[in-house]
Amino acid sequence: MMWRKKCQLICMFIACVFLLTGCWNSRELDELAIAVSLGIDKNDDGEYMLSVQVINPSEIATDAPTTRPPVSTYTTTGKTLFEAFRRMTTKSPRQMYLSQLRLLIFGDKIAEEGVMQAMDLLYRDHGFRTSFYVTVAKNASVEDILSIITPYEKIPANKIMNSIDNVEKNWGVSKSVSIDEVIATIRSKGQDPVMSGIVFLGNEDIGTNISNVENVDAPTKLEINGLAVFKGDKLTGWLTEDESLGFNYANGNMNSSIVTHPCEKSSGSLSIEILRSQASKDVKMENGRPVVTMTIETEGNIGDVDCNIDLTNPKTLEKINREVEGEIEKMVKQTIKSTQEKYDSDIFGFGSLINRKEHKYWKSVENNWEEEFKNVEVKVKAKAKIRRSGKINQPLDRKG
Repeated sequence: MMWRKKCQLICMFIACVFLLTGCWNSRELDELAIAVSLGIDKNDDGEYMLSVQVINPSEIATDAPTTRPPVSTYTTTGKTLFEAFRRMTTKSPRQMYLSQLRLLIFGDKIAEEGVMQAMDLLYRDHGFRTSFYVTVAKNASVEDILSIITPYEKIPANKIMNSIDNVEKNWGVSKSVSIDEVIATIRSKGQDPVMSGIVFLGNEDIGTNISNVENVDAPTKLEINGLAVFKGDKLTGWLTEDESLGFNYANGNMNSSIVTHPCEKSSGSLSIEILRSQASKDVKMENGRPVVTMTIETEGNIGDVDCNIDLTNPKTLEKINREVEGEIEKMVKQTIKSTQEKYDSDIFGFGSLINRKEHKYWKSVENNWEEEFKNVEVKVKAKAKIRRSGKINQPLDRKG
């Protein structure tokens, strides 16, 4: 009996050995290049151009000023994106580690040709997480943007991500978009994606030098600039600042912003701080055609006043409410007009809305939605409510 128990124990130990995980594929940190940004475009020969921004760990770990940049940028080409990644080994002394990726920037050429094929590897490979932001370079090469050394944030990718978030939360002309959202929108029926645009201002030769951050006002900067409009997976144009605001108001993406309106009887202006905003869309059939109704509700405070008006008068506040509503409706209507007449892109998801609400009609126009979209009637109704006027009830220079 004893030998049987011993045999059973031995068999259990052997089985446990096979069940235990090991470190057969472990890699040390000093063998990896931690990539934080990717830039993808195509050259004149139709090959992929891949730019990778990696962290220089020794420069990030110390607060003491050094003469070396906190990041390095490597660029290669390849017939496929996978080939370009592997060719990166000829330039980088370490293997690329992509799980910490924060940012993906598409160049304008590949954006105009279509980005879906380029995203296949990024979505398929288990080495990529899908939480990184997807953006588009505006009037600049992705290599130049990834080579700019930024002030305040040592890692430029963090600077861009934080800027997108900050603009989205406090101004409302950008939108943080992950690769999951981009792919889901492209593959959905009746909606097209948007992405935030990135530009750099200044001299690129100065921006790639550490001296760029040795000035109080850095000569070369990276800036978030408007929303890129796509039709399917192809870039068709750019929204202006007001149109970007209109898009975010209409889609319920507005967290906070400012609405400025000229004074009626003087040369000054009045600014309202938007604190909360929500939007809804509905569609009804009228005379056999869909009519979309957008309702936007906002709340705000008086920001600053350069008018000789009486803020204690309820009629004055009611008038300000109407003016704010008019400004928001104007921005949204202009954005709709641009997408219908100029870009032919359903970034508002009218088709998706009709598909859900009026499925029978949608099936009849689905294959010709590009033309039908241009003629969809849209009614916009904004409702504004001023909550507070701040610590003072009247303008400081109010007379009388």
